[in-house]
Amino acid sequence: MSRGLGLDLGRANVRFAALDSKKGVTTLTRYRSVELDSGESPQEVASEVFGPLKPRPSGVRVGATGADIMLRYLPVPEVEDWRLERLMDFEVRELESRSGSGLATSYNLLPVPRELDDEDTMLLGVIREDLLDGWVQDLSPVQVGGFTPNAVALYNAYLALGDHESSVTLLANVGAGTLDLALVRGTELYFARSVSTSLEKRDETLARSLGIDAKRAQGLIHQHLDLSIAEGQRVSTDADRVTRPLLSLYASMPPLLSGIITLCKAQARLRELSLDRVLLTGGGAKAKGLVQMLTARLRVPVSIWNPADMIDPSKLPEDEFEQLEQDGPASAIALGLALSAADGSLYALEILSSSARKARDFRERGVFAVVAGALAAAYLVLNYFQTSSAADDARLEAQRLGGLVRTSQASHGQATAMVEEIEQQAVLLQDLEMRYALQAASIETLAFLEQGLPSNLWVHGVSTELRDGKDWGMEGKSVPILRVVGRGEDASVSARKAFNDFAESISSQLPSGEEAARPSTRQVGQQIEWILEMHLLDTSHSLVEGGESEGEEGN
Repeated sequence: MSRGLGLDLGRANVRFAALDSKKGVTTLTRYRSVELDSGESPQEVASEVFGPLKPRPSGVRVGATGADIMLRYLPVPEVEDWRLERLMDFEVRELESRSGSGLATSYNLLPVPRELDDEDTMLLGVIREDLLDGWVQDLSPVQVGGFTPNAVALYNAYLALGDHESSVTLLANVGAGTLDLALVRGTELYFARSVSTSLEKRDETLARSLGIDAKRAQGLIHQHLDLSIAEGQRVSTDADRVTRPLLSLYASMPPLLSGIITLCKAQARLRELSLDRVLLTGGGAKAKGLVQMLTARLRVPVSIWNPADMIDPSKLPEDEFEQLEQDGPASAIALGLALSAADGSLYALEILSSSARKARDFRERGVFAVVAGALAAAYLVLNYFQTSSAADDARLEAQRLGGLVRTSQASHGQATAMVEEIEQQAVLLQDLEMRYALQAASIETLAFLEQGLPSNLWVHGVSTELRDGKDWGMEGKSVPILRVVGRGEDASVSARKAFNDFAESISSQLPSGEEAARPSTRQVGQQIEWILEMHLLDTSHSLVEGGESEGEEGN
């Protein structure tokens, strides 16, 4: 059985969830939800309310959203894990050099299909280290295990508790000023993003419109807000008075949701992708009329998804069960964070503060060195007492072995340097061979042009270049191309026929035959402009060798 704790630091509420997961059954053991007063810090309230809980929360997975978290999408080649780690380390160092501050990061591959290229897509989560360290300090005595983007937590909640319908589904957690989004197809995550929205100004906007304080405005919104007015439906006078000043804040939500498809196609490099449905979670999802407004404007089915319905609450105290029932879909992020901590098979994107990273490095690496050192010391002490007469021999043997270790380390360093130098020389050799082949093939082809070009055709220019082999039937290779441009005019033989005969003749002498040449013509006044493109290398024979042997037979 695995246990996970999640903490959702919302702008209007902080929510804490603890659960046990065993053999596919998830049981909720604690759930607390606390509403924030205006100006209160979510971290400080969470520390004050959840810190005294028994047992004290430890290893808590905390959510990050809005402008606090940056999610980047990077195309990466399919390479070994150690090369991928070096590539991501370089990317992080570049980000740090531009930001001027330390960054806490985590990354994982996205399971999106390859459509436009052969590269994978890496999701990189970035938060400033000083921001994380400040949160960890403010949350004490709650012990933080790590941080996960709310959008990823939402996806993990859907993985563990969702219906996994094989359609393109947009999960949208509507918070008080933030919107956490996860675009999925079946069980695969295509795109995740957290953004700040204008809904954070909802209370003060209504307060300013009605000339009341923000607290009273919040109560009126909870009681009378009805967004069905946006679709022309008639509502009560109180609902109209409360809702109309806020319509502009909600009007930006449909374009933002529909724009996720465009962003996903660009970031994940996909050709075809269309939205099939939207599932709403979060406290803001319960706003009256929101589902109808989004359904009308997005033109896809929109519904509210409550993951709490799919979890066993039987171990909750009665008061905590009532809080869970009251929150409903607003519990999605807290549950997703707890599931992310409990289930290692879910999508992993855990960002660690500097203190947590040092502690984990020690647990995973340092503790073994400490245990090994302690065992070695115990053995040496015991061995000294039992075989004191052999102490000098043991010391000399240790010195000898130490010398061997140092020699081996020096040899390893030299070997590594030699391997790197060999790789560099191999790249240089390949480049020189390519250049030589280009030069030799160009000279041979020019000689053929001089001897075999019909009298009513002439050459304007000759150039060589490297092109993508995919266009020439050689996937994954760079192909050297010789491009000859010229003109011709009609004589005893028409210029077009003379060029076609010439192109056929030279094509027959290429290693790959007609597949290696691409002739084309166009009419320019009384003349024709002709172009002949040929690839110069072959897997078994070079253009030079092929041209010589077959050219001699033709002559």
